[in-house]
Amino acid sequence: LWNKTRTVAVKTLKPGSMSTEAFLAEAQVMKSLTHKNIVQLLAVCTEEEPILIVTEYLVNGSLLAYLRKRHIDTLPLPTMLDIAAKVADGMAYIEDRKLIHRDLAARNILLDEDLTPKVADFGLAKNEAVYEASPGAKLPIKWTAPEAGLRHIFSIKSDVWSFG
Repeated sequence: LWNKTRTVAVKTLKPGSMSTEAFLAEAQVMKSLTHKNIVQLLAVCTEEEPILIVTEYLVNGSLLAYLRKRHIDTLPLPTMLDIAAKVADGMAYIEDRKLIHRDLAARNILLDEDLTPKVADFGLAKNEAVYEASPGAKLPIKWTAPEAGLRHIFSIKSDVWSFG
């Protein structure tokens, strides 16, 4: 519980997983985003190790896990369309802020108690209209738009949504 009143999610910087600068850059991106379909940043704790990012907790977890658990066949079509429309609304907000998410996948969409989807995981996000990754950069190839994977050039247009 955060402030003894609210259940939260805490992301920790695990040694060797990414640099402190990259972890804090993710928090900085999240700090700039306030939208009903974006996971809300609540706090960043940097005074001692490990560094923590504190966000709202979404009780239904990732869209991917939810669909696997509930079996996609049992979810009504209007609910699926509502989820897709709300993710698109969140991504339009991200685009308006000239951000590129670069890792939009069902595993990075979290669901609250009402199945409201929220875009999460801004670890690969870039605050640029177009971003060119270095040739040796690691990419989530399985979920990356083909043109971005081949040329290493990302834009909001390469933020395709993968359900895998």
